[in-house]
Amino acid sequence: GDCTGPRSARVVLGEPTIDVAVLETARGGLLREGLAFDACDIGCVTNVTADHLGLRGVHTVEDLAAVKSVVVEAVHENGWSILNADDPRVAAMREEARGHICYFSTKAPKQWPDFLKDHVLHGGRALGCDLASGPFDMILYDQAQKMLICRADEIPATMNGMAAFNVENALAASAMAVCNDVPLPVIREALRSFGTSYEQSAGRLNMVEREGVRIIVDYAHNPGGLRALGGLVRKLRTGNSSCIGVVGIGGDRRDQDIFEMGEIAASLFDRLILKEDYDLRGRSAGEVPAILRQGALKAGFDASKIEVVLREHEAVERALGSALNDDLIVVTADDIARVWARVSAPPANELDPIPYKGAIPLQSEIRVF
Repeated sequence: GDCTGPRSARVVLGEPTIDVAVLETARGGLLREGLAFDACDIGCVTNVTADHLGLRGVHTVEDLAAVKSVVVEAVHENGWSILNADDPRVAAMREEARGHICYFSTKAPKQWPDFLKDHVLHGGRALGCDLASGPFDMILYDQAQKMLICRADEIPATMNGMAAFNVENALAASAMAVCNDVPLPVIREALRSFGTSYEQSAGRLNMVEREGVRIIVDYAHNPGGLRALGGLVRKLRTGNSSCIGVVGIGGDRRDQDIFEMGEIAASLFDRLILKEDYDLRGRSAGEVPAILRQGALKAGFDASKIEVVLREHEAVERALGSALNDDLIVVTADDIARVWARVSAPPANELDPIPYKGAIPLQSEIRVF
């Protein structure tokens, strides 16, 4: 669920049978109530992007970085702060982060910034995976040693290494596990068993194929998320097939963020079906899709290939009804459960939809909720 606030964390921390708690700590809860704990063993910041700006006094990305740095400032002196070395704002948190520092990076070692080169040279801990040139080996650098964790393309969630954002997530997760003294063979097997099925990670790169149409359901709810997803979408496109985007964004985003979302969508899709969330979050009906449309048109998108279908489930139906064989549909879903139930439901003349096998098997069955 959406359990990123301190109240949910307190429920978990109050259960005496739990040995390790992995708590996503969002900026909303931090601003409302702070952390749910005085100190943590491990703190990790994956990235800082221009999202949720203009809310609760946070108006710039620098403001947001200051809020997120609270997580690593709360690490106890013998713990570990894990930072994305590729994000300058996250890397800068090393000045305030407590405990020991562990970095992760998807750049080649020769392209590492000086602080990361020095860190590893002096025996510091870091995890790296060269995505630009390969091979996709995930390497642990620790005390002047290099150890193979696994290959990124062996992790189903990375889609043969094509989903760069999930390589970053795998590095961050592995770093947290390493810093919690989990043995490498255990980490390796766990990574190899994790895919993007609805059951394992609802709303995060869930894919299915039905009646010759490939469908991605993903909670890409901001420009950064859609831009990252777009890197994978471009790699999945085949031949002369069309890519249909069913796109929306939360109404509590700034006009400029919604406009940018439209611009990014214009660069990714051949057709656009613009929708709005069920909770308008202070916007009037149709306002968000109108701004999305403006952004797409500003980017040069053909107006005749834009449709506005306000209700999400109707927008999904429109995409399914108009897609041709081998087309790719991407839904930036709001009601994940409802959208997935629809796109994964077996057609009337079939028993089951077919899990997408274009890049890598999903290693799971499809369930209808």
